[in-house]
Amino acid sequence: MNKKLLILINVVSLSFLGYGVYGESQMQELGEKSCSEIYAAIGLFTHLAGEKWEEKNEEKAAFYASVASDYAVIYQTVCKNE
Repeated sequence: MNKKLLILINVVSLSFLGYGVYGESQMQELGEKSCSEIYAAIGLFTHLAGEKWEEKNEEKAAFYASVASDYAVIYQTVCKNE
């Protein structure tokens, strides 16, 4: 596996840790369908970031990785932990 892709996967994975406590008392959990769509978006943007790393387009890869990370924070904050 590509070294940059591994780093990207680690960054996205780490974004899942530690963000669930912010605003938890004021947030309601989203429905299963909404959470599934958010989770799918995380996978999509992670995939797109990996493709852009392969194409040596670091700027777009970083953008997609950032978006995936943002969605991961949202998922962790408002979706039920199962």
